[in-house]
Amino acid sequence: MPRLSNPKAGVRKVYKVLVVDDEDLVVEVLRELLSELPYTVVTTTDPAKAIQILKLWEIAVLVCDLNMPQIDGVEVMVRAREANPDIISIMVSGVADQESIVRAVNEGGVWKFLFKPWNSRQLTELVDEGVKRYMKTRGPSENLERLAHNVTAQLKDDDESGAAKRPAIRVIKRERKTAGLEKTADIGTSRYRLGDVLGAGGTGTVYKAEDLLMGMPVAIKVLSSRFAEDQIAIDLLKDEARIAMQLSHRHIVRLHNLEKVGGKYFLVMEYVEGRNLREILQIYGKLPTETVMQMAEVSADALAYAHRHGVIHRDLKPDNILLTEDGVLKIIDFGIAGLMHAGATQGPVMGTPMYMSPEQLAGKPLNERTDIFSFALILYELLTGRPPFEEPVDTAALRAARQPQIVGLPEPVARILRKAVAHDPNERWASVSEFASNFVTATSSAVYGR
Repeated sequence: MPRLSNPKAGVRKVYKVLVVDDEDLVVEVLRELLSELPYTVVTTTDPAKAIQILKLWEIAVLVCDLNMPQIDGVEVMVRAREANPDIISIMVSGVADQESIVRAVNEGGVWKFLFKPWNSRQLTELVDEGVKRYMKTRGPSENLERLAHNVTAQLKDDDESGAAKRPAIRVIKRERKTAGLEKTADIGTSRYRLGDVLGAGGTGTVYKAEDLLMGMPVAIKVLSSRFAEDQIAIDLLKDEARIAMQLSHRHIVRLHNLEKVGGKYFLVMEYVEGRNLREILQIYGKLPTETVMQMAEVSADALAYAHRHGVIHRDLKPDNILLTEDGVLKIIDFGIAGLMHAGATQGPVMGTPMYMSPEQLAGKPLNERTDIFSFALILYELLTGRPPFEEPVDTAALRAARQPQIVGLPEPVARILRKAVAHDPNERWASVSEFASNFVTATSSAVYGR
């Protein structure tokens, strides 16, 4: 198996903090105060200019006054969230009524609220903590960047050497397909031009496409024709797609729209250049512990965000988690859970039974703990290189009756995973955040003694 190199050792990203206040003196004081921190501090007294800065630059922490002429602080924070959903916002104000505070929280997504005059040390520590919170979910992980670099380099080396490719590499090198479904899938709309096939499964075929109206690449999933004839499945899909389209998270591939042309339904999604974890496992076998820990934290943050918005994935597996070329994890296929559910309750089980929870295989009602079950099996496979079930399981019923064997790991780590894959959902961790936190703590302690 190839080894991971570190092409960016010693390189550290410098995060930006934006300060917005209409008083020159306040801006100068804050600039001087925050200059002690290892971040780039950008300041402005013009909220309109601040909005432009937020569009142009990646801002980790926004420190913003509430009461400003023409454009108030809440509006700036709303625009900040549109530009970067993960931004950490700190509201500073001399006077604020209850209604303003509620608006700041509900509309602006404010993280902390400080009243003037503020304590210098408290504000500095708060900004520092805010950047560190941002780094956990948004900041590029050195280990994930290294992994992405090595995957790309490995494929390039294989191409240049002309050596016989392993099956995994052949899977990764997707070939252009333009016959059959590709030619008929776009009949009736001139907005999208379909290109290469990116993947295919039980629910449909995914293409790289171009949105000719917006002039941007997108991914289009053309649903299997059998779903167009299943009104229950389509109704479920519409319900879940409406919610999934509202998800805006750095680590979730965005669902733009559900469309119908003639008798075909298709999902229009954000296009991401990357490799899925199944492909990466086929290259490396298993991944470094530190890398898996970071994947756990990032993925759990995305899943927790979706769960808070009432969206359950239902088909988590290595194939549905992508790593972009710059080391950003992205979870795909949010929004098609309605199809998975319809398939599980009305016909053959849809999805990948190896990673599905017992209650899902049995067609029972689901909650977020079904995702915890699947997520735990993925982490186990990333750490050990072994699938959750070593022997093939012929039917969903047999698979539902079996308990995954968690072996080959330090006992504290194995214990955390076993709780996550308990047969009874009520015996699992209460939330994906709780599970990931305990997993990372146990893994770090077992490996590094900390």
